[in-house]
Parts: sequence; structure tokens; C-alpha cells
Amino acid sequence: MQQPEACWIRVLLFGNLNECVISGYGNLVIEDREMGVTARFNRPNQTLTVRMDAGKLRIGEHLFNGDMMIRTETPFVFTVDELPFRGHLRLSRNDDGMTFSAINHVPVESYLCGVIAAEMQSYWEPEALKAQAVASRTYCLFIKHRFGRGRDWDVRRSQAHQVYRGLTAETAPTNEAVFQTTGIVLVCPDKSGKHTIFPAYYSSACGGHTENSRFIFGDTFSVLQGVECPYCRKTTRSDYFYWTGPLFSREEITRRLLDRYPSLARLESVEQLEAAQQSEIGRIVSVRLIGKNGNTAFLRGEDFRLALDPSGRKLKSVIFTIRRTNQGFEFVEGRGFGHGVGLCQSGAQALARTGASFSEILQYYYPGSQLVRLKES
Repeated sequence: MQQPEACWIRVLLFGNLNECVISGYGNLVIEDREMGVTARFNRPNQTLTVRMDAGKLRIGEHLFNGDMMIRTETPFVFTVDELPFRGHLRLSRNDDGMTFSAINHVPVESYLCGVIAAEMQSYWEPEALKAQAVASRTYCLFIKHRFGRGRDWDVRRSQAHQVYRGLTAETAPTNEAVFQTTGIVLVCPDKSGKHTIFPAYYSSACGGHTENSRFIFGDTFSVLQGVECPYCRKTTRSDYFYWTGPLFSREEITRRLLDRYPSLARLESVEQLEAAQQSEIGRIVSVRLIGKNGNTAFLRGEDFRLALDPSGRKLKSVIFTIRRTNQGFEFVEGRGFGHGVGLCQSGAQALARTGASFSEILQYYYPGSQLVRLKES
């Protein structure tokens, strides 16, 4: 908590609340950021209900304009609907005037303690956990500096960025991995030769070869080119390495795609699917959609996958073969789990078991990168 707040991470916990219940393990100080009014609650573990009231935020008899910072005191932990998080809590009225967002302001290292055990098994090898900590730290700081300036938060707490479960996720091994790598991030040279942080992507199991980020996210970072990975097969679940996806009817595919991409309504209904472009490794870069009326459209492979399966647990990656049947489409000969760019988590575990250090693991999956320690995150 001693780190300057300008260096903290702002995590969007909830985006469309009408009401929530908050409490603090210690005292809470509530500041109305627009009016400069402060209310102090000196009863640890006191529960406070926050709700919208005529466009303002109400806590008991107190009305706030709609942008309030709830600062915690020792031990600097608060809860939202019984979920505990470290740091402070900002509640901000949304533009609709009817809902509000809950944003966790938290030091980077404390944030990572709530991430690592949510993203990797806490009983895995210490060097794999440390590699994960460095990758997660680098990733969140890149997102913060790249996108955070234009919004009230830096990252979401879901897998849209990286999973963050706060205090409930913390374990001794994963916290130790964070502490032992405090402030360490990955950098790579940009076009001018200056070293800069980059989005240190990672996924569960790459399926034998990581992917060039250009095909998945459109990035052109030199350290995200893709490397052979004979390791993840040794440690990942068999159904994460080889898998067969579900059968989707044409009606279900049409509905799911239109829910996410309304502009596809010009196809009327999706009658045919085919891989329009594949990487050298076999990942589908783009999918061609052919409509009942003959119109065509294209979706990026990852966008298509997550539109059909937002959980990412049925269509585990974009390495698959599309097979048309009388009932719809099957996705067979699948391989890997996740987007496959950057660190392969299962591969990192296998390498750590051979005695590789976290720096060696990171150098393997982000070739040409360097490790530096920031004075302040």
C-alpha cells in the first residue's frame, strides 16, 4: 500500500450494479470525489448497502453525487457482496444514470496475488509460478499504459484480460512467486530499438506450437512469433491437448453469431462455414461465413470461437477442422486450449520440472525478450 497510487492497477469488478453490500476489515473512509465530502465509518466489518437513488449513490442517510472513493485502513481489505479484495474501492455512476460500476484500486503486487492462483495451479513448480507472475505483471502494465488512460479502469477481472479473484484466490506458493519476482517485467525492442514492455500473452496449452500473435491479436511484436513446444503434452490434461468440440446446428450458430455481431444479419442465416485462412501451425486465422442468400462475411478465428463458445471450454482453441453434417457443423481434430500466443502454461510447468528457471522459461516462450526490474510499477 506504500506504492504511489498512480502506479496501482484499477480493476473493473462489476460494471452494471443497481445495489451492492460493502464492508471493510478495518475502518472505511468514503470520499465524494465531485463534492469533496468525506464520511467516516469507524466500525470494522460494518456492512453498508449502496444503491442508486435518483441518479445519486445512497449509503444510509448519505447521498453521494455518483463518484466516490472508499478508502480502507489496516488491514486494507474490503468486500463487495462478501467477496474480499485488497486496496480501495471506487464506485462510479454509469452514463445511463441508473447503474454504477465497482472498481478496485490496488497495488500491482497485491493485484497479482489475486491473479496467479486463479491462472495457474498453486501446487505447480515454483519456477513455473514465477514465470506466470512475471508474464501477468508485464501484461497488466502493458494494458494499463496502452488502454487505461481513456477509461476509469485498466483491466477487467475476467479472462477478457486475466482472471482476478482477490483475496479468496491467494495461496502461500503463489504469493511467494509474486514476492520473489517483485517489479520484474519483460521488455523487447520496439521499431526504434528502445526497449518497452509488451502484451505478454499466455494460454493453458498451445497444442505443440505457440502462435504468431499477428494471426490472433494483430500484434507485430518480435518476441511473439511462436515457438515449437514439445512440452505441454507432458503435463496438460489429455482432453486439453486433443479434443472434439460439440455439434452446433445452423440455427444455433446463426443465433450466437448475430447476438454478438448484429451486422451479420445481412446473411439471413449461416448456411456454410469454412476456414478462409490458416497459420502455418494450423490455427484458423479467419472463417468465411456464407449466408442463405449467398452473401459472405469473414470473422477472425478467435472472434468466431468465442462467439460460439464464450466460455472457451467447448471450442478450446482455433486448431480444429470444420465438418458439415445434416444436423449442422462439428468441430473435430481439435488441439490445444486457449489462443496459443506467448507463454504456454502447461509447457512452463514441464520445463520447470526439468530444472529450468523462470527466466529460462520466459526466454523460451518470448525469445529475444529481456527481464528488467521496475523501480515503481
